[in-house]
Amino acid sequence: MEALLKSSEASHLADSLADLGVESLDDMALCNPGDLVADLKVDEDLAKKLVDGAKEAQLFEKRKTAIQSTWKAVGDSLGVEATKLFYKRLFEQYPDVVPMFGDADMDEQAEKLLKTVSLAVEYLKDVPALIPILEDLGAKHATDWKVQKEHYDAVGECLLWTLETGLGDAWTGDVAEAWTWVYGVIGSTMSGAGEKAYFEKRKEIIQSTWKTVGDSLGVEATKLFYKRLFEEYPEVVPMFGDADMDKQAEKLLKTVSLAVEYLNDMGELVPILQGLGEKHAKEWKVKREHYAPVGASLLWTLETGLGEAWTEDTADAWTWVYGVIADTMADAGDKAIAEEEKE
Repeated sequence: MEALLKSSEASHLADSLADLGVESLDDMALCNPGDLVADLKVDEDLAKKLVDGAKEAQLFEKRKTAIQSTWKAVGDSLGVEATKLFYKRLFEQYPDVVPMFGDADMDEQAEKLLKTVSLAVEYLKDVPALIPILEDLGAKHATDWKVQKEHYDAVGECLLWTLETGLGDAWTGDVAEAWTWVYGVIGSTMSGAGEKAYFEKRKEIIQSTWKTVGDSLGVEATKLFYKRLFEEYPEVVPMFGDADMDKQAEKLLKTVSLAVEYLNDMGELVPILQGLGEKHAKEWKVKREHYAPVGASLLWTLETGLGEAWTEDTADAWTWVYGVIADTMADAGDKAIAEEEKE
């Protein structure tokens, strides 16, 4: 009750609430916000915040009790066998995740998972302390093992199935709701932190390797790009007409450099790309299908220019960023042409 009043900046109401017989979260959850407005002379928003907060706290306690008691039951009956059962289900239902584990010792992996879930369950007593732990785990899973959001969905489905299987008749509607909720918190926190960490890793790779290409080749890199593009995709040559290709190479170098720099501020980059996409579509008739040859030629140029520095992670980062660039520009171009046709 004290924490609720403090978080709602209503600690000064403690004595008045006590006079009304409202001394616990259970008492507050039973209150009508309108009665609090009348009795305490507070505004409706605060009254509603207090009652809703008490109900949320009640629900949290109910969920926590269900999770901690059922996890203990699973541990007592199955122990590490529960997590082995989980991995068996995961690999059967989602075989595409198997390569992510490489030659890992799955008995050790099962022990790690058991400890991780046990830690999360224990830390439900202190959720603010749990969040940074989950964020660190999410960042590590993303950068070290390339775990993405869809993998958390698969893990969640298999974890809930394992718990249902292990608990049998004790798997009730309330228990299912509680575990679905807590895994939702775990999955969204870890995947959110993972996406952020993976973006930072990719950004660092892109910016450092583009600097390497610029230092070693400069504008020659973009000349090499156009040579490759015209050799492999001669159908695009007429789109350039009698353009000065040296100037065109300079423009491309500046455009890619701008995009690489603006990875520090994606909010600023997107409208720039949209403007470029609209201009390319309207003035040079660039269509969505033209972005694929450009991407293939750009990646080839980077691989050629970087040599041994073109690693799997580097290829992943550049493939990702070009995908963002191409999709954003192509979408803007399609929209611009569609609007022109309506006029």
